Amino acid sequence: MNEDISKFLERRLGRLHAKLRLGIEAEHEAQIFGYGINYFHIENLRPSHFVIATLLKLAGLYGRGRRNATQIQVRRNHIKSTQIPKAFDGYAILQLSDLHVDTSKEAMARLSIVLQEIDYDLCVLTGDYRGETFGPHDATIAGMAPICAALKGPIYGVLGNHDTVRMLPALEQMGIRMLVNECEISNVADNAYILPVSMMPISI
Repeated sequence: MNEDISKFLERRLGRLHAKLRLGIEAEHEAQIFGYGINYFHIENLRPSHFVIATLLKLAGLYGRGRRNATQIQVRRNHIKSTQIPKAFDGYAILQLSDLHVDTSKEAMARLSIVLQEIDYDLCVLTGDYRGETFGPHDATIAGMAPICAALKGPIYGVLGNHDTVRMLPALEQMGIRMLVNECEISNVADNAYILPVSMMPISI
């Protein structure tokens, strides 16, 4: 692992927590590659990806599926509750989740356009930025850059079970306040509120 990332994680998480998290990820990757109980995990069967794609193409569904992935729609959920402080009246939170940015450049290009048309007060990114659950993440980081550039702050994020803690430095450099077993206290109309703790899930 890059020494700069290792030092960053030790400063950011503490030496013990960083070591434990990296150990969990190493064990997970060992299982994915057949050294653990998940020997027959679907992600081990690399030829299956080619077979499935070929079958979809023969059925005429592959192109349609790729096009459908670019048809991004914004869903608006209006929440009413007497337990929500009045300071949050009209407060809009944008949630982006399961982007898997390295799997469809077309969809991410469309998302960058859609984001410019949305008005919101706070953005939360709730994990699974990467397509795979193991291996390199350079393409994911590269794909996140234009998305973050299209977002307005404040932006908070957590890691999903597809993500590695090694992505943390790059994501934070893009302006995302990553919550790692942390909470964030801020103010809305002079009323304090707390963003929930992130437990950084790793189970598959």
